[in-house]
Amino acid sequence: MHSHSLKDDIVCPGIPINWPEDLHSFYMCFPWARYNDGPDGLPFTIDITVPRLPRARSKLCTHVTIWELYPCEECGEIYAHIYCLVDITRSPKAHTNYQYLGLAHMRDTVTKHANQVNQLKLQTCNDSRRYMYALTQLDDYNRLLMAISENDIPRIHQVINKLEDALEGAYRLVQP
Repeated sequence: MHSHSLKDDIVCPGIPINWPEDLHSFYMCFPWARYNDGPDGLPFTIDITVPRLPRARSKLCTHVTIWELYPCEECGEIYAHIYCLVDITRSPKAHTNYQYLGLAHMRDTVTKHANQVNQLKLQTCNDSRRYMYALTQLDDYNRLLMAISENDIPRIHQVINKLEDALEGAYRLVQP
């Protein structure tokens, strides 16, 4: 009868995280907000002692495997979670919660929102200018109506001259 000693046990290496090269780096895409022990946390830990070759290990890892260079059964199940993270990273849905996104996606989202804010600011400035122009025209028409109602001939001439100058200036801008 052969006794199985601890020295004969092979240490589970976890699994390598082979992040696709067509995506941002693993560190920029990984949803670090989910790297916790809470109910929404990922079921594995990450070993980054060799930064270019990160490895994942199940939180339930036995740290023992029967084959050298192969993970234990619990760590072997982590591949499915990594593939799921890659799918989310490749094409996150618009309604995806930010905690499921990595830094690169959050940066892109912030940039997109900043561009939208700038477009809205520009639209607001253009609308404001258009409203001010309309109010100025209303004031001119109001002054003309008041001058007509008061039979103020010099004031009527003044308002009409101002309108003619404005029309003449606009006509000059339109002419080639």
